[in-house]
Amino acid sequence: MCLLAGNPATSASILACLNTADAAHLRQLHPAVAGVVADVPWCDMGTPVVDAARWRAGLPAAVGVKLTPSAGGESLTIELAVAVLGGVTHLNLCACENVTDELLLRLPASLRSLNVCNCGGLTGKASFAHLAALTSLDCSGTWVVSQQTDSLPPSLQELDISWVPDLSRDASLVHLTQLRVLRAKGSRLNDVILASLPPSLEELHAARCRMLTPAASFAHLAALRTLDLTHSNIGDASLATLPPSLVALNACACNNLTPDAVLPHLPALQLLDASGTDVGDALVASLPASLIELRLTDCRDVTAGATLDQLHALRALHCIGTALAPATLTGCRERGCAVPAASVLRGHKAYVGSLALLADGRLASGDLDGEVRLWDVAEGGEATAVWRVDDAGVYALAVLQDGRHLAIGTASCDHPEGCIEVWDVDGVPPTRKVTINCRSSVDALAVLADGRLAAACTDDEVLIVDVDAGAVVATLSGHTSWVAALAALPDGTLASGSSDANVRVWDVAAGECVATLAGHTNEVRSLAVLADGWLASAGGGDDVVRLWDVDARACVAVLAGHISGVAAPAALAAGRLATGSADGAIRLWDTRPAAAAGASHAAGATPVEVVGLFGDGVGVVLSLPDGRLACGGGGWIFLLDLPPPAASSE
Repeated sequence: MCLLAGNPATSASILACLNTADAAHLRQLHPAVAGVVADVPWCDMGTPVVDAARWRAGLPAAVGVKLTPSAGGESLTIELAVAVLGGVTHLNLCACENVTDELLLRLPASLRSLNVCNCGGLTGKASFAHLAALTSLDCSGTWVVSQQTDSLPPSLQELDISWVPDLSRDASLVHLTQLRVLRAKGSRLNDVILASLPPSLEELHAARCRMLTPAASFAHLAALRTLDLTHSNIGDASLATLPPSLVALNACACNNLTPDAVLPHLPALQLLDASGTDVGDALVASLPASLIELRLTDCRDVTAGATLDQLHALRALHCIGTALAPATLTGCRERGCAVPAASVLRGHKAYVGSLALLADGRLASGDLDGEVRLWDVAEGGEATAVWRVDDAGVYALAVLQDGRHLAIGTASCDHPEGCIEVWDVDGVPPTRKVTINCRSSVDALAVLADGRLAAACTDDEVLIVDVDAGAVVATLSGHTSWVAALAALPDGTLASGSSDANVRVWDVAAGECVATLAGHTNEVRSLAVLADGWLASAGGGDDVVRLWDVDARACVAVLAGHISGVAAPAALAAGRLATGSADGAIRLWDTRPAAAAGASHAAGATPVEVVGLFGDGVGVVLSLPDGRLACGGGGWIFLLDLPPPAASSE
């Protein structure tokens, strides 16, 4: 960068855009610059701090810090916290196991935002009462508030208690009179705690709160705008209590809803998701005219008699697997509403987590109950072949080079071992040719250029298998946790992704790791090779897809947008990438701008659109030769029609 000229206004604007990482280079420009940098009140939570003492010495005016689980290789002690955190307003201690109840008491009273998510050293007796200025607290995944809630400061406006175990049945949040946002996903939130929530609440995220009953009431939450009840036990009576302030309601997979369920008067409602429920025509008739987006995927009690004529503002309708009349869908499209189209392949009873395409165009699918099905996707309808593997679930599929042999990776809940079964799928019925036993479960398979098979295993290793010999011939070791993903790269190397958050690139012939691609902050669940040779890696806990230029050993783009566990990216033609996720969304990314910009591409700028929403999480996606996308999940396979690629701006 060449600085030609500047003034106070320019410098203030530039400094406002910089983060802690940038400051390290700025300080080297001139001694005077170091002084200016030291006076800037940095609030950068994107750069983890390794050495807290040096961070504070270099940026004494900083007000925000995200500490790694072990600062400077040594524990964050009470003395160190007191020495370096004075005056801090934003503090992220996520996953720092050395954070204790005692250390919590010494945190500065200046704190306004605190993240102690997954801090295993905290107990149910932890107190935040002395943090009188605290407005945002994330204590998800800890024991905090499991025994008491009265130590939470009344100043709180945002609180995250997701996945807090053993939340007391009679806990009360009534004293949090300023609370606007409560995230309680997977917690023991029940009707009693719900009744204690203050009327100031604007957002309630209560997905998978199984303690809520079909009679749970929301009538007292007069300011509520966003309500997420996915996979909860609310019922028809709960819907009747919804306040008229509601703007967004997610009741996906709420199994206690019935065909008699109706909505009360909700004049502000813009988004409704009732996918995967038993709601029927009565609810459709009660939909308000204000609705902009409607999700009714796989609602089998909604019939062709239901109409959407009153929804003149509707701009997006997701109803795959629901029997709305073709004329109704045509009417929506004519009014400018986007209605994705798809067909459904039914038959699996368990979660479909693996798909593969045979040389003759047939689709193979495997589920966690050990069933494998073959489908003629051109014809649709019933499976052309069904068989089971031995006493295990199917976790991976791969078609061998001859196009007629299918390799199946298995895992079992009853014993740690897994195996690879190879089947000849040309016969009727298919016949098993060989079984190769493995020391651990097999979570992914990839066919190498020489015809051998790579298998990702839960014992942290990658096995190289000679299928003809029916034996493991080599082992690639280097990952520090289970291997979940594999991809054969164009140059003959092999990429592997692991729950250690790294992607490794292997020279298989030499048995050596030739590169480690680091950047994910959580497990790498799946890999895909794009048409231009780039590698896409999908993360679990960090919910992003990273695009890698493997030759340069560089991440060239970060695709963020999913809100829960990205699964199985699929490379498409024309530089596009499809991703599915536990949030049920199918997103379509145009990676061509990233390719044009190369490594200088700004993360997050990749064009994206949501092309499908399903009632449950998507576990795997696969591109089909006819341009459709096969999507597997909770006992179903959807064949989704994709929009044509946009014209290139190059």
